[in-house]
Amino acid sequence: MVTMSTVWDRTTEFVGGNIAALTPIVLVGMFVPVALIGNLMPLMGASGVVGNTVVGALIVLLSLASNWGAIAVTALVLEPAAGRSVAIRTANRRFLPVIGVNLLVLVILFLLFAPAFIGFSLSGIPMNQAGGAQPSLDQINGPAVLFASLYSLVLLPVLLWVVARLAVITPAVVAERRGFGAFGRAFALTRGLALRIMGVILLYLIVSQVAGLATRMVAGSVFGLLLSSDGPVSLAAILTSTVVAVLSTIFSVLAVAFLAKLYLATRDARAAHVEVA
Repeated sequence: MVTMSTVWDRTTEFVGGNIAALTPIVLVGMFVPVALIGNLMPLMGASGVVGNTVVGALIVLLSLASNWGAIAVTALVLEPAAGRSVAIRTANRRFLPVIGVNLLVLVILFLLFAPAFIGFSLSGIPMNQAGGAQPSLDQINGPAVLFASLYSLVLLPVLLWVVARLAVITPAVVAERRGFGAFGRAFALTRGLALRIMGVILLYLIVSQVAGLATRMVAGSVFGLLLSSDGPVSLAAILTSTVVAVLSTIFSVLAVAFLAKLYLATRDARAAHVEVA
């Protein structure tokens, strides 16, 4: 029988026992990209058309680098005895398949959200209120607002369920050399576990977001008092983003390792025809 608590125990045991192997991958493949993205984001919208294009391209490249780091960590969790070098080679080989699968997931999520976007765009409510006049009641399309709101309320739990069922899709792509067939494999492995995985996802989101917000507020206040904080790329802003990136990286490593361990647990349970609960 596989439980979330067992998977978590295996996750913490792995991370604690493989710090030396994890550290170079995490530093180069996860922390550095996340820290740089955090410092580049304030420049978006304030650098002109050419500047915004360059910054946007850099953010995309850094996001891909961060994905590579997550794949390498996944490979190391799946085969810790093989070592860091094998995990890196595996990440190089499986990078494009994982990115392809993730892009398809994003396209599916976008299509699911599209009716809500269309509803809000037809509602008469400006998506960006900065510097704009507030619309009067007779300018608001009530049915469009109602549809978009109800659709979003129904869609959110559905999306959470879908994310839970696809939680092990990246480990499946990495471990089983699968492409788009990993969708069916992920659904098969997580059968009967959706509600428990949804609970873990919600708990992770709450804890990580609260911790991140608290860290940003405390670090921003301290560095703002001690250092210059003028402009989006001030020393205080850079140090604050770096501290937040440290915390974000820790949460990301735990999440990636947890999902890889969840994949191993469900795969072994299904192979042995053991009840999953």
